[in-house]
Amino acid sequence: MTRQQPKPGKVITRREALARLGTASLLALGLGPGCHSARRGAGLRPFQFVVVNDLHHAGRECEPFFAALISQMRTHPDLEFVLLLGDLADTGKAVDLAAIRHHFQELGVPLYPVIGNHDYATKTDRRAYEEVFPGRINYRFRRRGWQFVGLDTTQGTDYQNTRIQAATLAWLDATLPQVDHDTPTVIFTHFPLGEGVSMRPLNAGEVLQRFAGFNLKGVFGGHYHAFTARRFEDAEVVTNRCCSRLRDNHDGTKPEGYWLVTAADGRLAREFIEFPPPEA
Repeated sequence: MTRQQPKPGKVITRREALARLGTASLLALGLGPGCHSARRGAGLRPFQFVVVNDLHHAGRECEPFFAALISQMRTHPDLEFVLLLGDLADTGKAVDLAAIRHHFQELGVPLYPVIGNHDYATKTDRRAYEEVFPGRINYRFRRRGWQFVGLDTTQGTDYQNTRIQAATLAWLDATLPQVDHDTPTVIFTHFPLGEGVSMRPLNAGEVLQRFAGFNLKGVFGGHYHAFTARRFEDAEVVTNRCCSRLRDNHDGTKPEGYWLVTAADGRLAREFIEFPPPEA
């Protein structure tokens, strides 16, 4: 069969060029179905980070708990940064948000939080969070060849039957065209995005579908205090137990703690680290 040739002077897009290649040619380029050799990640220097959710700091009584938590996290000597998955405070008070910032700064590594529904003082007032953690609503950062996307998935103080706000979806639509599809990518949010997980926002699928075709390797969420795992393309979409003096796990399990995550060869490996609270 004779393939259609481009007209003289016409600029061929990448998509048009790939459409004219046969299957064998695509496979040779590492672009065929099931072939991921063109995607980056393999050979990057491994690194570790912590993911912790639902801290619910509330007053001075919580200070010994968080001092002990940070002391335990210091036993992981190679941490690069910490992801804080929302509900940092219990009632959105600036003093509690600042206390969390102070404790985690003791680790000496960057902090990357997202806002939770408990980080609002009222249904529409999140000023304290934005003052304590400026620029940490919808944002992204890069680390050692990976890219991380932090998203606001809240609807004020509402905790269930929620929708991710239009501002977050608009931010994604404006930002994702600038994001490299082949770089290993991680999403972190407060509300869970996994299919069928309790208290998942009603439009969570609209967020995940925007990442279809990306080299997405992991999606971390909180809010539902329990371990859950779902899949979206090549990524595991997970929630974890909480790590709080005040709150219990929703599934009735007792251990609380955090993830210690290792990024290596374009993959994520999670280890649940239990945190036994200090004696009262």
